[in-house]
Amino acid sequence: MDISDSGFISPAAFSADWQDITLLQQRNHNCLYTASRYGKRYVLKGLSADCQSLTDMLLLQQKEFSLGITLSHPNIAETYFLEEVADCGRCIVMEYVDGITLAEWLATNPSHSARQRAMLQLLDALEYIHSLQLVHHDLKSSNILITRNGQNVKLIDFGLSELDTTNPQNDIQHDIQKFGEILQLLFPSRYKRLRQQCQNGRFANMAAIRLSIEKRQRRQKYIPYIIAIIILIISALLSIHTYRLYQESEQMAQVANEYVQNQQREQEMIEQIYRLIDKEIEQLQSVADKSTSYFSYTQHPLYMGIWALQAQVRDSLANCYADNTDLKYRCVEIWAQEFGTRVMQIDAQVKETKPLY
Repeated sequence: MDISDSGFISPAAFSADWQDITLLQQRNHNCLYTASRYGKRYVLKGLSADCQSLTDMLLLQQKEFSLGITLSHPNIAETYFLEEVADCGRCIVMEYVDGITLAEWLATNPSHSARQRAMLQLLDALEYIHSLQLVHHDLKSSNILITRNGQNVKLIDFGLSELDTTNPQNDIQHDIQKFGEILQLLFPSRYKRLRQQCQNGRFANMAAIRLSIEKRQRRQKYIPYIIAIIILIISALLSIHTYRLYQESEQMAQVANEYVQNQQREQEMIEQIYRLIDKEIEQLQSVADKSTSYFSYTQHPLYMGIWALQAQVRDSLANCYADNTDLKYRCVEIWAQEFGTRVMQIDAQVKETKPLY
């Protein structure tokens, strides 16, 4: 059987040399290409021909790479290498994302839950880069890709070359305002007040936005209960039987009491989650502080076993709420979100402050 007829990659395609280099676009001083190596697709970001020998442009490219290589998040396109590429000059090698822009994705009329998921993933990515004291600077629909496989958010094309800690424009409020505009695209008829608060500088950071969204979602979750209570009240008022009025009032009080108890129990659960995570992270932070390099940090037994250890602690806590499925799932969700963020922050800190080896 001829190898071209098989489903396998041919030996010629599985090469260390860059192949199938295709120009995607040329904008300002940069050129974007797609290319293949070892059978895998990448994006190459190089300088235009008239800028490849300019020292200041090479320094900006080096700065963009240095910042991009520090980012490691599932919703941010990866930066891999900085290397010379034949006919393209020195290029930043980045992850190729097989997806479409946010605007193109929205044109397919995705479901409310899919939009909600995209919003939260974008929120995660922005909260992560802000934790590293970075700002995207160019948050817009064309720089937010939705993958074809899984419909996950991938944030691309940072305005990293514009970053300067002395620049007053390097302010997370710029990203927060742009997030409000993205929210308008995702939910044209929802989150109006939240969008206005993003534009008016009411949020200090992305965590505050997340808290506002979660509060809104919790309120919406209890709307059916509120409606049920109202129906009970109306039924009681219309009833001509005193006993029925008394009975329905008792039911209403019970629902209200259960609501209050659930709220209190959820708050106690969240406080317990943060206490336990603080304990686990404190040990990991101690290892990070004592490590002499990123490699030694990742080889430490605590680092290598931290996910299995925290899973045991998480499951033990979640089992305390086995009688309430919603609280149990909520426990796992909050834990995964907070623990993952905290570990990634420490990981990024070690990468930034210590040598790789």
